[in-house]
This record gives sequence, C-alpha cells and structure tokens, in this order.
Amino acid sequence: MSDLAKQAEPSRGRHVFLIEMDAAPDALMRALGPFALHDASVTGLELNHRGERMELRVEATGVCPEVAAHLGRKLDALPMVRGVGLGWRA
Repeated sequence: MSDLAKQAEPSRGRHVFLIEMDAAPDALMRALGPFALHDASVTGLELNHRGERMELRVEATGVCPEVAAHLGRKLDALPMVRGVGLGWRA
C-alpha cells in the first residue's frame, strides 16, 4: 500500500473521475491501472465512444481526498488522456 493510500480512514468516500481520452485499443486498461496501484475499489464504470475519443466515468471508494487528487494527476499524465474531472458523492 502506498504512503498516500494509508491516509486516515474516516475521510474516505466515493469519488467520481471523468476521463476524456483517445480511443486507443489499450486505453481502458491503462486508465484503470492507477486505481489498482492505489488500492481504490472501482464500484462503477461507464464508457462512451465519441468518434476518435472515449469518455470514461469511474466511481471508486477506499481512498481519501488526497489520494483521489493524486489519482487525478496520475490519470491526467497518461499520454492518451486529454482531460480529467474529479468529484465525490455522499
């Protein structure tokens, strides 16, 4: 477990990531990889193809806000990603 993933349990909740990326054959698997690395539990996925782009909505639990923000930055650094939005649900 990473140091960031060891943050305090009470602040953990459901986070929603909206990811716009190029429609590459391995894009989905590459976008989901960081969630496993940070011990996030993916509880929902929605994928829409928009021509040469894909829009991926990922709902995840088990991470604190700091780790969620870190995940957002890691996702945004992936070469096929064009943008990342982050929110949370009660």
